[in-house]
Amino acid sequence: MQRPKPGEYAPYYETYIQHVPPRLSAKSLLNSTMRESRSLFGSIPEAQGSWRYAPGKWSVKEMLVHLIDTERVFAYRILSFMRGDRIALPGFHQELWMEQSNADARTIKDLLKEWKAVRDNTLFLLAQITEEQSRFVGTASNWQVTPRAMFFIIIGHHLHHVKVFREQYLPGVSPASSLPKE
Repeated sequence: MQRPKPGEYAPYYETYIQHVPPRLSAKSLLNSTMRESRSLFGSIPEAQGSWRYAPGKWSVKEMLVHLIDTERVFAYRILSFMRGDRIALPGFHQELWMEQSNADARTIKDLLKEWKAVRDNTLFLLAQITEEQSRFVGTASNWQVTPRAMFFIIIGHHLHHVKVFREQYLPGVSPASSLPKE
C-alpha cells in the first residue's frame, strides 16, 4: 500500500504522519510499534499505573486507554470507507470518553491484552484491503480521508504518544535507563 499524500487527510493529522518513518510498510510498522509498546508499557510496575506527570494529565493507564480507543475508532473508519460506505462519521471527544473509561480500575496487563486484540484487528483490515479500496474517500470529523491515510495516522498517533510517554511519564514512573530506547 502506498503512503498517503497530503489532501488524503485533514491537515491536523500531518503532525502524526510526520512521525511515521519513511520507506517502511504499514504492516511492518504496525507490528514493530506494537512489540515495542508492549515491552515499554509492560515494564511499568502496576503500582505506578495511575501515576500522572502533572495535575489534569492522563495517568499511564488512561494513556493506554486513549491509544486503544483511538485505534479502535480509526479502524472502524477504515472498515467503513474500504467497504464503500459514504456516510459521514463523527469525531469523538477524547476527554469525555476518558471520563467514562474507568482506566485506573484496570491492570496494565489487561489493557495491553486489549490493545493487542485491537491491533490484531487493524492488521486483519490491512491484510484484506486492496490498493483500490485504500484510495476510497470517506468523511470523518468533517474531513475527507482515505483508508490508507487512516492506517498511517494510527501509526503516527501511536508514535506521537509513545514519544510523549517517554518524555513526560518515564522520569516519574521508572528509571528510564532500565527501559528500551527507540
